[in-house]
Order: sequence, then structure tokens, then C-alpha cells
Amino acid sequence: MTIDPDRMDAATQRDVTRKVQRHLHDHWKSYAFQGGLMIVVGFLAILAPFVATLASTLFFGWLLIFGGIVGLISAFRARGAPGFLSSILLAVLAIILGGVIIYDPLAGAVTLTWLLAAFFLLSGIFNLSIARALRTSTGRFWLVVLSGIIDIVLAVFLIFGLPGTAVWAVGVFLGISFMTSGFGLLFSALDARNNPPASRI
Repeated sequence: MTIDPDRMDAATQRDVTRKVQRHLHDHWKSYAFQGGLMIVVGFLAILAPFVATLASTLFFGWLLIFGGIVGLISAFRARGAPGFLSSILLAVLAIILGGVIIYDPLAGAVTLTWLLAAFFLLSGIFNLSIARALRTSTGRFWLVVLSGIIDIVLAVFLIFGLPGTAVWAVGVFLGISFMTSGFGLLFSALDARNNPPASRI
């Protein structure tokens, strides 16, 4: 008896689709809550973009300091390992850079803007991948596609607007990204709630 590979692929795809639908339907409240929370955070960031930019920059500075301290501890624990001096140097540089950003967060906003642009680009690509997975389980997958496209456009605009837009753009774009992703996630969750998975596909 021979097995048709095309039939196996179709059966596997139907099984994956049922699992995705079941997961979304069973956990729609969690996804809806996450989407609503992202909308609120995004709205607050748009209302106060400078505060959002300042908070993001300070958070990044403290993150560098914390990472540098952890790096120093790890390096001294492995003193005999190759690259000991390089590890020490990188950890010290991270601590110094974090301290500079905390001391002058506006100057650090430009660096953060580059990192945020990279985040938006990766977020857009990730959302497009998520939309592809949701395409078979919800008719509103296009909202996630739209969110991904907006993230990519924001990344490009953010890069070309440097350095003048760094102070306000980080907060505004962060808010827009949170809101679009939140709406996409919220409506997908509500759609999954109203459309329970079929027993057979």
C-alpha cells in the first residue's frame, strides 16, 4: 500500500489548522487582555511622547548597566577562559555607556532610535509571519498584516528622520506600534471566540 505525499501534507495542514483554531478559541481571553493592554499603553505613549522616549531611554541605560555588571561577574568567575580581557572590556564599556545614557538621556535617545527602528523592522516581519499562520483560522488576519506593514514603514521613517525626530518619534512610534499590534491581537481573539473550531475541516 502506497501513501500519497500530497494527501499526507494536506492532512498535516488540516491538523495544524485545527490545533491553531483550538488554541485561539480556548485562550481568546488571554489574547484579548494582552491586546487591550497594548492599546492602553500605546495610547498613553502617544499622549506623552517625550515621557515615553525618556522612560525608554532610561530603561535602556539601566539595562546596559545591569548587563555590564552581570558580564563582569561572569568574566571573573571564568578568569581562566579564553577572551577574559575582551569580556571585561565589553562589560566595562556597557556600564559606561549605560551611565552616559542615564546622565544625558536625550543624547542616548538617538542610539535608542536606531535600536527601536531595528525593533520595528523585526516586529513587522514577525507580525507578517503570525498573519500567515492566522490566515486559515480567522478572517481578520489582515489586521495583523496591516500592523506588520505599519511597523516596517515606521522603521524606515524613523531612520530617515534622524537625528531631529529622535526626541519625540520614539514615544509616538512606540505608541502607534503598540496600538496597531493591540488592535490586531484583540480583534483576532474576538473573532476566534465567535468562531469555535470545527470538528472536521
